[in-house]
Amino acid sequence: MKCAYGSNVGSLRKVNQDAYLAATIKNVDRLSYVFAVADGLGGHRSGEIASKTAVDFIKNNLSGIKNYFDPEEMMSFVKAINLELKKNGDDEPARLGMATTLTMCIVDGNYLCICHVGDSRTYSITEDAIIRLTKDHSLVQILVDEGKITQEEAEIHPQKNVITRALGTDNSVNVDFYRYEINPEAIYMICSDGLFNMVCDQDMKTVILENSLEDAAKKLIDLANINGGKDNITVVLFKPLEGVPNAK
Repeated sequence: MKCAYGSNVGSLRKVNQDAYLAATIKNVDRLSYVFAVADGLGGHRSGEIASKTAVDFIKNNLSGIKNYFDPEEMMSFVKAINLELKKNGDDEPARLGMATTLTMCIVDGNYLCICHVGDSRTYSITEDAIIRLTKDHSLVQILVDEGKITQEEAEIHPQKNVITRALGTDNSVNVDFYRYEINPEAIYMICSDGLFNMVCDQDMKTVILENSLEDAAKKLIDLANINGGKDNITVVLFKPLEGVPNAK
């Protein structure tokens, strides 16, 4: 597995409320890999705490999962993160209302599973195309789905940052689960909205394909800041190695 990552506060914010994870899961007979991005919401640094709590929960508890491709088991795992955040917020008045998005990818063998809440995104990038693998839980996505605005209009809509799902806001949460066969030609990316709101898909694709993963992660963050850096910027890039997905 090759991977690279980076996170930056951006040009306007004082605190980086994003968090990310890139880790190896040691199973009995193989290695699996987990990557995640969480974009925290809330004032008084509570968003920062929420996103870190989410990725720490994954790091500390994911090894207990028996089947990464069982939708019910994986969605229950994310719902446990939600309850942890809700309890933390309820127990501490200063953190009341703290929440976070979460997009988590697990590579196990030749398959990728994604658990997704909020508007962070996962993309697949090849020479032919950049494809979004997750659907935003946002107001503008609802408007697009209803045919009221186009995707192009959504990208400049004044309410494009209004999300409809997050972890920590309620005792229950709906979690999207996706399963894909790994494309050995593809590079995969998870990112927060601080990247894709500042850098168009075609520019992201060009940067990723024309650079090493390490350089691409840095250049994407730099480009987002050059274009305004209006939010925290986080990117995780990974490419499973063809033929040796579980190499130790």
